[in-house]
Order: sequence, then C-alpha cells, then structure tokens
Amino acid sequence: MDARAVLDKAFELADHVSTLMSTALEERGLTPGRAEALLMLHRHGPLVQRQLATYLRCSPRHVTALVDTMEQHGWAERQRHPADRRATMVELTPQGRQHTEWMETHRDRAAQALLGEVDPTQLAAFVEVADRLIRTTGHDDSTSVDPTRT
Repeated sequence: MDARAVLDKAFELADHVSTLMSTALEERGLTPGRAEALLMLHRHGPLVQRQLATYLRCSPRHVTALVDTMEQHGWAERQRHPADRRATMVELTPQGRQHTEWMETHRDRAAQALLGEVDPTQLAAFVEVADRLIRTTGHDDSTSVDPTRT
C-alpha cells in the first residue's frame, strides 16, 4: 500500500470519527468545542479563563463566549479567584460533571466496540503511525482532546 492511500484512509477515518463524535455530542446539546472545554475542566479542575484558553488553543475572548454559553446551560460557573481578584476561575457544576462522566463512559464504550477485538500489536502499530502523522503535521499537543475521547 502506498503512502497516499494510507493518508487518504487517515482522512476517511478522521471524517468518520468526527461524524460519530458530533452526532453523539449533539444528542446532549454539546458541540465539539463545548465538550473539549468541559473535558479540560474535568481533567484539570477549576481553571483561570486564560489557562482554559491556552488548553483550548484559542483566544481569551473566544473562551469568554464559550464560558458564557456553558454557564447558560448550567454546565460551568465562574468564581472569583481566591488569590487574584483580577482573575476569574471557571469550574464545572454538578450538571457539567454529569456531562463529562457521560463523555468518558461513551468514549470507553466506543473504544471497546470499535477496537476491543483488534490485536494489541496492531493497536500499538496504529498509535505509532498516528503519533508520527501528528508530529509530522506539527500538531503534537498533549492538551488537545482526542476525538475518540468524546
């Protein structure tokens, strides 16, 4: 198999996984951006909005709008920073935690359904190739959310 065919298959897989993820998220009233923000708060705990913007690789202005929306849905809330009165902390509400728990459970179920019967050696080879593609394209960012995780 030539490199172009593999790259075409990678694009096909990315599109397929993206569609599956978007469909599952839409059922919960989430977008990929909102889901990623919720997961960052779930994994890192309360964050200053600027930290959240860094993790999400977007502008602080965009995070302000994103947090506004998450507050309107009852998924997150702003709190005063305990040590810096100029900073605002963002943290999950109980409803936001329910959404992140659902996403984590859905991710685990999807991984098992899609990959549970694949030989571990093949999975390791897939991850090795995927990591190489990510490094080569300059998108190696350990804070990003893998689309199969949501």
